[in-house]
Amino acid sequence: MSIDYSIYAVTDRRYHPGVAIDTVVEEAILGGATIVQLREKTAQGKEFFDQAVRLKTLTDRYDVPLIINDRIDIALLTGAGLHIGQEDIPLTAARRLLPDAVIGVSVATVAQAIEAERDGASYLGVGSLFATLSKADADSMSHTMLQAIREAVRLPLIGIGGITATNVSSLPIPLEGYAVISEIFAKEDRQLAAQQMTDAVREWHQSLQNRV
Repeated sequence: MSIDYSIYAVTDRRYHPGVAIDTVVEEAILGGATIVQLREKTAQGKEFFDQAVRLKTLTDRYDVPLIINDRIDIALLTGAGLHIGQEDIPLTAARRLLPDAVIGVSVATVAQAIEAERDGASYLGVGSLFATLSKADADSMSHTMLQAIREAVRLPLIGIGGITATNVSSLPIPLEGYAVISEIFAKEDRQLAAQQMTDAVREWHQSLQNRV
């Protein structure tokens, strides 16, 4: 199954207090988001599950994949994909429970990237590529490391951390996808913000093709 990872919208309700999560996600999809991750660190089990059920119904309607951050139980219950970090459930165990699901893994080194590819990851999250307020403890990734990971694996790479429509073209290499949180969900007009991000990525990739 071919997946368009290009505009990877990651939720964070801190940016839209009082507005339902399915409302803001639909706005992001209408603006061009191609994949959605439910990442709500402060949501308890039942609330997280309820959000996942609502978003799965919504994303299915638009034929957009839904990814669940960390919670393999909720990914199983809703039929969604999963994204895990280095401190979460091991990928080999997750793959046994979700043999056909999209599973992404956050990596920070070449060794982690190679291991994730070997163990069955669908894509890799790489970063933090820029400073970000969404994850205060995120370590920065140098351009040298990013390029080394690109050369070491064939999996799609999704850039994470502080990516905006303004700075995406300053990355050293094009990626298969760009994860954005505040660049969409902190904006008053989320559909327009997603469209601007979509346009910026398209224009940058087109400019790279024109150089060849």
